[in-house]
Amino acid sequence: MKEYKAIIISLILAVLPFNSAFAILGFGIQGGQSMFTVGERGDSRLLTAMPETYANFETASFSDPFSFGVYVYLDFIPFIDIDIDMMLNAQKYQFSFENPIMNVGPMEAYWGGASTYITARKKLLGLELPILGGAQLFAGGGYNMHSFAPLVNLDLVESLMNGELGAEPQFDEKQLIAFIKDNKVDKTGFHLQGGMKFQLFMLDAFMFYRHTIGEFEDIIDAKTYGSINVRVGMGF
Repeated sequence: MKEYKAIIISLILAVLPFNSAFAILGFGIQGGQSMFTVGERGDSRLLTAMPETYANFETASFSDPFSFGVYVYLDFIPFIDIDIDMMLNAQKYQFSFENPIMNVGPMEAYWGGASTYITARKKLLGLELPILGGAQLFAGGGYNMHSFAPLVNLDLVESLMNGELGAEPQFDEKQLIAFIKDNKVDKTGFHLQGGMKFQLFMLDAFMFYRHTIGEFEDIIDAKTYGSINVRVGMGF
């Protein structure tokens, strides 16, 4: 009987990972929420001096967009893990345009982008539970790359109207979305992050705060911004 128990225990230990320290590869899905606010913006352009006529443009504020994507981590380098996550984010907002001929709006537009984060992550503290898994506190930092949609402004509207801001507006939402896609803004930066990782058998879960640092003020009115992120996946 003891021999059978020893065989069963050996099979279990061979199939199941002891804890997160033995996971050399992990992947899964990631969601998050950024923490920043883009305020209202306005612009005007003088069309004629006598009499004075203007083209006016305004955008409404928006804040705290959500993001969604995938991640993979590698733990084959001593002392650190390498994380790569790719995220998409989007937020709807409104804008209005006015000239002497017509008022347009509020119309809907979409701000968003695609981001890739490459992070070197190190365990600070760990709790290992034999067979079941464990938990760890980690911190890290790295490099990030972004491709953002530009916010709609008076220059974009002027381009859609073939340079005639005083003419009757002929653009629609589909034209606007296509124009934004063709005029994306590329950015790079650095980031710091820290949080918790949990593992139960082969299931991984992360919760962490990330602070992204770069020259983002022409896109989101700030050089830096924070985000809260959650991951769920598998580790092997």
